[in-house]
Amino acid sequence: MSAVDQRAELVAKALDLKPLLREHTEQGEENRTLSDKVTKALSEAGFFRLRTPKRFGGLEADLRTVLEVSEALATGDGSAAWAVVVAATSQWLAGLFPEETRQEVFGSNPEPRIAGGIADIVATRVEGGYRFSGKWAWASGADRADWATLGAAIADDSGQIIGATMGIVPASELTVEHTWLTVGMRGTSSDTLVADDVFVPDRRTAPVIDLFNGLRPFPSDEPMYRAPFAPLAVLPLVAPVLGLGRAALDLVVEKAPKKSMHHTFFARQTDSVGVQIQVAQAALKLKTARLLTYAVADEIDAATAGTEIMGYSRRAEVRAELSYAAQEVLDAITVLINVHGAGSFAEASRMQQIWRDANTGGRHASLNAFVGYEVYGKDLLGVEERISGAI
Repeated sequence: MSAVDQRAELVAKALDLKPLLREHTEQGEENRTLSDKVTKALSEAGFFRLRTPKRFGGLEADLRTVLEVSEALATGDGSAAWAVVVAATSQWLAGLFPEETRQEVFGSNPEPRIAGGIADIVATRVEGGYRFSGKWAWASGADRADWATLGAAIADDSGQIIGATMGIVPASELTVEHTWLTVGMRGTSSDTLVADDVFVPDRRTAPVIDLFNGLRPFPSDEPMYRAPFAPLAVLPLVAPVLGLGRAALDLVVEKAPKKSMHHTFFARQTDSVGVQIQVAQAALKLKTARLLTYAVADEIDAATAGTEIMGYSRRAEVRAELSYAAQEVLDAITVLINVHGAGSFAEASRMQQIWRDANTGGRHASLNAFVGYEVYGKDLLGVEERISGAI
């Protein structure tokens, strides 16, 4: 099956799940994790092995496929879409580790659930590896994780920070603190992982600076691992936001012909030129965001066919483009809520959930628009100061 045919089949499956996702959204919000039925459906559709290598029983889908599947899922439930992109990105990240570790992670399970994050933790160097102690917050999927990727700083004997490492740890060696008490993306179980003097052998670590700079200390035959680390880690997070924007637009377009405008003489919203202009404005913002996002995805997918590393200047530009795209979606949703009216914030309204989820997901640290703009602006102006290592 070609990549295009595979993508079409997977996206169709994602759209077919929309009724189920909506049916279980409230349960996911109450429990702050996806329902068992939703998790099972996502698994049976193959969405938890999108980026697992084919040699381990995965789909090894390209990046555009991951985005399109997640965008489609988000029209039903943002948390489900977030879970899928985090799983796909984490599986890709696990493939950057040594082959022995890849065998550990994927050898007996083609869809390992991998949570994790980066924290202000200093790992202690010991013979044969590191010891990790600390807490990693915002670890999406923590409640169902099989493994966790934990980023930590490395210090020398004097306590001076000399680098950073990424370790991959069995979830059974960690504990979970249920700290995910938010108003949006409640079903993602983005709780806190806790390590108490956990030993991480060298085979399950990778140097962060090499990953950020596009170097591959542990080469792999799979082309998808030639992709740049930072843009690929950030890019999938835009897809759920895009899908939520699409859901907001669809809702307004569906309701406008039957919805009156209070304190006006318009019997239907569609009769108002103001409404017509705002809907068009929102649609164009969503289209702009989508064009930018998928252009980056196609560029990264194309790059995996070669050996050229995406340079810093282009990575800086991509970070700005992706944060700009996310902001455009949030702006579009604001316009659409203005059209839909105060009823958007009724608890029974689908719009308020879209608004909560999009504004939570769209404010992930890696999508901070002004950080992205500053990184890109400094590079354009030749200012050498670096304000982020994740480029």
